[in-house]
Amino acid sequence: MNLALLAAILLGVAALLGVLQTLRASTPHRIARVALQLVAAGLLYLALFPPHVDERFAAGTLVVLTPGATEQQVAALGSGVAVVALPGAPSPRDVARVPDLGTALRKHPDTARLRIVGGGLPARDLDAARALPVDFDAAPLPNGLVDVTAPGTVRAGGTFAISGHVRGGAGGRVELRDPAGAVVTHAALRDDGAFTLKAQAKSAGQFLFALRTLDAAGATKEEVAQPITVTAGDALDVLVLAGAPDPELKYLRRWAEDAGVALASRIVLSDGIAMQDGAAALTGEALAKTDVVIVDERAWKSLDADARKRLTDATRDGLGLFLRVTGNLPDAVATDWRTLGFRVRTADVPETLSLEHAPDPAAVLSRRALLVDADDASPLVRASDGTPVALWRGDGLGRVAIWWLADSYRIALGGDAGQFGTLWSRALATVARARGVAPAKVPGDARVDQRSVLCGLADGAYVEQPDGAHVALAIETEGDARCAAYWPAAEGWHTLVTADRRAAFHAAPGTAATALVAARNADATRILAGVHADASAATATRGVPAPRWPFFVAWLVAVAALWWLERTKARAVDA
Repeated sequence: MNLALLAAILLGVAALLGVLQTLRASTPHRIARVALQLVAAGLLYLALFPPHVDERFAAGTLVVLTPGATEQQVAALGSGVAVVALPGAPSPRDVARVPDLGTALRKHPDTARLRIVGGGLPARDLDAARALPVDFDAAPLPNGLVDVTAPGTVRAGGTFAISGHVRGGAGGRVELRDPAGAVVTHAALRDDGAFTLKAQAKSAGQFLFALRTLDAAGATKEEVAQPITVTAGDALDVLVLAGAPDPELKYLRRWAEDAGVALASRIVLSDGIAMQDGAAALTGEALAKTDVVIVDERAWKSLDADARKRLTDATRDGLGLFLRVTGNLPDAVATDWRTLGFRVRTADVPETLSLEHAPDPAAVLSRRALLVDADDASPLVRASDGTPVALWRGDGLGRVAIWWLADSYRIALGGDAGQFGTLWSRALATVARARGVAPAKVPGDARVDQRSVLCGLADGAYVEQPDGAHVALAIETEGDARCAAYWPAAEGWHTLVTADRRAAFHAAPGTAATALVAARNADATRILAGVHADASAATATRGVPAPRWPFFVAWLVAVAALWWLERTKARAVDA
């Protein structure tokens, strides 16, 4: 029992006894005496334990040493400032070490501004710093891989790119090695240390690639694990309607067969003769089960009005409609396609081109001599000069694309079937009917014994650890994100299981890729430093006990009044 509660009980008992005694006695001014006794007891308590009030005061700056702080930065701190050191940061003997920034702020409640010295705040301390203005005295980044951008998930058969920046690697190169240690691809570092690597995901599964940096002499400087999850993906149901066979369709059909795409087609060979493969009906029921319909201008012209209406209605209900321009566009077709959002006209434009971001920039393709305008369309494929050769736009619940690239099959003909497949896979996936459920959000940079966040969770979600053990998650139910924190206990592949979905993520050792972690911490701290850049925060507010003397004076007045009433009672008795 604390002292304040004990004093309150004793004063309350004493006041109650006094009130009972006063009420039993037949004396004048009983009500006034009862009120004064209660008031005196309350005032005495407030004089002993005054309430807290807000007080504005001149606030100070807390200097926080973080990992990577240099000796020069520590020596330049000076005296007369409050300094703490986070784990891993160098510190003189007189600097207090704290386990995290939250602890430091509780020990220094007068802090109104933070000065971060060194490599920057780790992820666990960013939230604690958001409410305060931040100054950042950044230490130089260490040499090594300081930036990397890579996809966490790739579709099987597709091409993925890994780009980044190596500090202090002039004249060196980077290699991407598969789990067996074989070199998948490599590239020389540019003058600024930047690099881009491209590779193909061949089969579904979880793969731990290695991103290795080498110096000019070929010696390994650093190796960073790069986890990639390759998914099989949902097989698309595609219907092709063509007015004539062409090489593009030949290679497209070959790719579809290899990629597991369920492709049905109807290709006109001559008047009244067509080659049909699979169900090519345009009924409402059949279109509702189809993901993409690819149709060229000749096939569109041959459709009757009812068939065109069923196609456009199905598109607004979610179907993907892919329009191919393979020759001269009849006026009637151009008019129909204008209602779908695309204005097509012939134009004097260069017909030869190379594709943007193509592995072989010298590969020459061609396009139709057209200009295509749309008010709300986005580029689907671009030429190397930035002009689009395919566009797509939303139409109701579905999407419509128009493609006037003439001979993408030359990519496969030139020996790069993977790039041809990636081009068409991305194009069809962009336009195809949306289906399935949103994937759960898993961390891309999980580390052992460090906090990660998992989102999009259903009740009962858990993490399956590398050893097969299950760890239940405490889900934050406020809001729509439904997230949970998770601390990996071991290195390796973990699997988030939520409802009927599974999502894999890899946890790296806590000490891996030190230069990359330092760069990310520095970037995150710079962002914090920019949030309150104009805030001075010269004063702050804190709770302090109110002055005792007003309550003590009021208690003396109440006791004096009681004494006077007692004197009055004594005179009345004597009389």
